[in-house]
Parts: sequence; C-alpha cells; structure tokens
Amino acid sequence: MNLILIINDKDDYTRHLATTLASVLENTNEIWNIKIIYENLPSKNIKKLEEFMKFYSSNIEFIQLDKKILEKFTVGKGTHLTSIVFARLFIPEILKNEDRAIYLDCDLVVLKPLEELYNMDLQGKSIGVIPDGKKDQESSKKRLGLDNERVYFNAGVMVMDLKKLRENRKFEKTIEFCKNPDRELKLNEQDALNIIFEDDFKTNNIIWNFTHGNSQENKKNINEIGIIHYVGDIKPWDARCLSKYSKFYWKYLNKTPWKGFKKENWSLINIIRRELILLKLATRKYRYMLKNKNLN
Repeated sequence: MNLILIINDKDDYTRHLATTLASVLENTNEIWNIKIIYENLPSKNIKKLEEFMKFYSSNIEFIQLDKKILEKFTVGKGTHLTSIVFARLFIPEILKNEDRAIYLDCDLVVLKPLEELYNMDLQGKSIGVIPDGKKDQESSKKRLGLDNERVYFNAGVMVMDLKKLRENRKFEKTIEFCKNPDRELKLNEQDALNIIFEDDFKTNNIIWNFTHGNSQENKKNINEIGIIHYVGDIKPWDARCLSKYSKFYWKYLNKTPWKGFKKENWSLINIIRRELILLKLATRKYRYMLKNKNLN
C-alpha cells in the first residue's frame, strides 16, 4: 500500500508530517510503502524520520523534487500555501511502477485504519475524494463558475488510480491548466482538479476528510471520524486555535521524535483575542439555549 506525503520544510513542518505518519501507523495492521516528496528537507530531519520509522513495520523513501518543476506555478492570492502544493500533480509520473496510492496533506491526523479508505471502490473513476463542506462548496462553485449540481471536493485526501491517470493524462492537463488558467485559482491545484476532472471522481463519506466546514454542518461522534483535517491558516499548533479536535494532533505528535514541542504564537494579544472569541461563542450558545427554553 502506497502512501504519499509532500513537504517543503518551511517553519519546521517535518514535525507535522511526522504527526500525520504516527496517526496512520498507530491505527493500522498493514505495511505501508511511504513516499515523502520534498522540495526542501534538512538531512537531519530525514535521518530523524528514518529512525522513527524503525518503530513501525513500514518502509519510507525520500524523493527530492527538482525546484525548476515548480517555477512556473503561481500560488493563489491571500493563501498561506506555497508552490509545493502543485507537486501532487506529478505523483503518477514519480510512481511510474505503482497502480494505486493514497495522498495525504501534512496537517491532518488519521483515527481509523487508512486501508479502509485506500481500498475504496473507485467504480472506474480516476480518483477517490471527499466533498468539501456545503458552504465551502457553494462559494467555490460560484467563484469558479461551476454548475451548482457539481460536487466540489477537497484535494487534501485523495485515492489515486495511478495507472488510469497515466493513461488519461488528466494530471498533466491539470498541470497545464494551472500554468495557464482561464480563471483565478484561489485554491490553487484544488480548484484546477475540480475543473479538469468534472465527473471523473468517486466521492467517499465526509468522515474521511472531516474539515472545519464539515464539522459545523454535520454532527459526528468522534468514534465515527476517520480523518481530521485541520484546514485554514490557524492550525492546532497555533495558540489561537479553537478546534475541539486539536487534542488529537498533540496526542500523535507526542508519539514522534518531536514530542515536547509547545504551541506557537503565544502572546498577550493572542491570548486576549482567543478568550474574547471563546466568550462570544459561550454567550451565543447561552442565548440560543435561553431562547429555546422560553419557546417551550
């Protein structure tokens, strides 16, 4: 089973990648062939990850991407992302001898055996994906001019039929579209994939890419969730993070060689902002409960 992650070690992102790996390997009985595609990754971190993998029955391989490959890509305005996100479009060619792989972003944790998602029936489609939250879908479809009946998916979790993708060259077409788009790609290759693939994807349950949008719109017991994806600018390692699911990030971080890292962006102003938001949320909840009580 092939697992692909991509990294540019900006702001020591390796510890987040390691956290994702720990969450996968702590919840599986399978042997995974892990491929780390990277633009910049210090040798000390490579060695650290190699040592870490010795605790698990899985293989890890590091594949450095030629920096020139990403030079012609432009990242969407106002995003916290870098051009490394486009590297996932080269996976079918990088893994020339493989028929299937699963791609994961590095800002998520896996809570169920990942093989359940890996083995999904694609029903002849090129990729398996999970729909974005309903509100996010609506805004993205409107922004890109997509038919309202379409499903807009999040590309942070993808099951890939690599053989089919090499045959239909749709990732190559997506690459060309990213370089010469006919509309603004605010969400980079994710927007492009949604445009190029049209209906050539099979969707799976939102539990396999449970984002902030999905969590607001769908009440799920934690035992149901397969993957928690911390989308957006503020992640669990940020002191401003309010996600009730952030504890799972720290649970798996503490199983890695980066155990003991503390939250970032601690400052008096951020603490005050965080507490004001929590107070606002609590007040809103209280008013809602009081209103319902009065109605009864």
